[in-house]
Amino acid sequence: MADQTQRFTLITLTQYRLEIYSHLDKAFIDEAQPKNLAVANRLIAEKLRGTYPRRGIRHRMTLLDHRTIFRPERTRFFLKLITAIETILLLSLCTDIFAQSETIRVLYYPPWNISKLPMYLARDAGLFERSGLSIEWIDPGSNEKLLAILKQGDADIAVVSANHVVQNNVAGGARMILVGNSGYNYSALLAGPSIKTSRDLFGKKIGTGEPGSTPDQLTRLALRKLGIDPQNDVALVPMAEGRNSDRIKSLLSGEVAAMMVTAETLYALEKNGTLARLNRLSDHKELKIYAGGGADYAIAASFLKSRREEAKKFMGGICQGIALAKSDKARALPFVAKSGRDLDPAAIEYLYNLYVNDVIPPKPHLKTEGIELALQMTASSNPAAQVIKVEELTDRSLVPELEKEGRCNF
Repeated sequence: MADQTQRFTLITLTQYRLEIYSHLDKAFIDEAQPKNLAVANRLIAEKLRGTYPRRGIRHRMTLLDHRTIFRPERTRFFLKLITAIETILLLSLCTDIFAQSETIRVLYYPPWNISKLPMYLARDAGLFERSGLSIEWIDPGSNEKLLAILKQGDADIAVVSANHVVQNNVAGGARMILVGNSGYNYSALLAGPSIKTSRDLFGKKIGTGEPGSTPDQLTRLALRKLGIDPQNDVALVPMAEGRNSDRIKSLLSGEVAAMMVTAETLYALEKNGTLARLNRLSDHKELKIYAGGGADYAIAASFLKSRREEAKKFMGGICQGIALAKSDKARALPFVAKSGRDLDPAAIEYLYNLYVNDVIPPKPHLKTEGIELALQMTASSNPAAQVIKVEELTDRSLVPELEKEGRCNF
């Protein structure tokens, strides 16, 4: 919008310069011929009054009496003033054009997750474009296609899960560097009425996902963090893949003593009044299990080296997006609605409050624990991940640089 205003003003000023030249010939600026000068003054002043809106410098120009502006001694000054303004606007436009970056390919998956709310809001508000970035948004549609794009080096920035980055780097794909995070998939460990603390889980049945699946790995990790050996201290009960809200029936019926429950299922339990029958033992935030959500920000190593300023501008947009998520609820709710299936208004509000208050951080700093977890999960299927260090996958300095420069303090 600013560029359009500048262009309109520049064109308009140029038109009036030509108007002046067409009406004010040598005779018009000669004090000896006041009648011709008066005619020219009146014609141009009327043109000005009829075109410029009553705002800013344009309004002030219309208020000036034409006899003052177009007196012979003032005409030359007025022409010089137009030339100066034209030059400033032209330089400004040229700067904007050259500042516009080469198109940046941003890969993001999954397409909708509340942890990516800052990115959605920044994109919707045009924050990236305002900072001079030109972005091509790429939704691959599947994990397989995502990994193929990363491997081929066809993404400059990837807003995905740390697992994807680890898998790509281990497999020899174009090297990606993690620089930030804006959230994860929230889950809580719920237990039946007889289970008061995690110590009561010993010897009990624990609901989990299919062996080796992400839900299974996260359940095992949660138990270990609570001091429970998932192999020897409890009996894991694999459940068929499906909606968490369907599997919760096993917990409510007493078939299992505890299980991990997603945020959407928590809302459903609260809505139907059954949540009060269960005990909450812990959650991903308390256990520092930062996994899923596709809200880890990775940048191609080559891009980070050659175009670091653009990488910083992108993450600066994420910083502003976080601020928008926390301050502009009305603008954020439609995006939250897209993250789930058949969410009613109350569910959307519930998820917004949960994620904005407990999941999305004030600043998009790296979450080392999440990257370590990604390495562990990848190593279970690809031993090569065991020798990779977190330091090889990360650039911890980018977001702190933005904070120091005042570009992430909103």
